[in-house]
Amino acid sequence: METILLKSNSKKSMKLLLELSKELGVNAKKLSVIEKEDMAMAFSIEEGRKSGRSTKEKVLKALRK
Repeated sequence: METILLKSNSKKSMKLLLELSKELGVNAKKLSVIEKEDMAMAFSIEEGRKSGRSTKEKVLKALRK
């Protein structure tokens, strides 16, 4: 499975891309604000884990606050 993430300030362009994906038989979904925040958090956690600037314990401690 391959995945891409697209971002645009144009609602018209995004609508066109969603329609095109439907025509091509490609699954596409517009993300909610919460889903975008969750994705950003996941990327940040992974970046911190890879760089060594953060640990799982530090992240979980910060989330509990």
